[in-house]
Amino acid sequence: MMTEENKLRFKLKTNELVAIWQKFCESHTELYDLTCEEYMYLLESDIDSLEGALESKSTLLENITALDTERQSLLTELGSLSNKELTSLSQLTQELQDNELLADAKQLTSLNALLLDIINKIQDQNKKNQLFLNKAILSLKDLKESFSGKKNYKTYGSNGITKANITP
Repeated sequence: MMTEENKLRFKLKTNELVAIWQKFCESHTELYDLTCEEYMYLLESDIDSLEGALESKSTLLENITALDTERQSLLTELGSLSNKELTSLSQLTQELQDNELLADAKQLTSLNALLLDIINKIQDQNKKNQLFLNKAILSLKDLKESFSGKKNYKTYGSNGITKANITP
């Protein structure tokens, strides 16, 4: 059982943790926006803007890493206050419920669901960006080969995959 002083500390640390989760959501939303901008710059072949977006993305990822370090530290502190190891969200929310911090448990669960949704959107957009880059690289390779005097004729199967390259 926690002392009153530890309960107060636990509540304060929980508030800090909720604030970090909110910052996670905000940062990941920014990351999603940058990932979408990245795609637009790729489509427009705007290399200067793309480089700026990539630098911003790198800085944002460093900030997210710092937030995660802070989150882990707070979880350790909360675990020591409750004399339990809190390594997962479910363990944390259970501990919050046990300590009658139901609103905080609900808020963390909601923020985490939002965060997971944003992360999935980022992953989908990154896949779209990568697909575009792969197609662009393939087009550049074909263009380079055409300048070197090679002509490529490709035969495709019914599934759309190249069957053979014929280079006369």
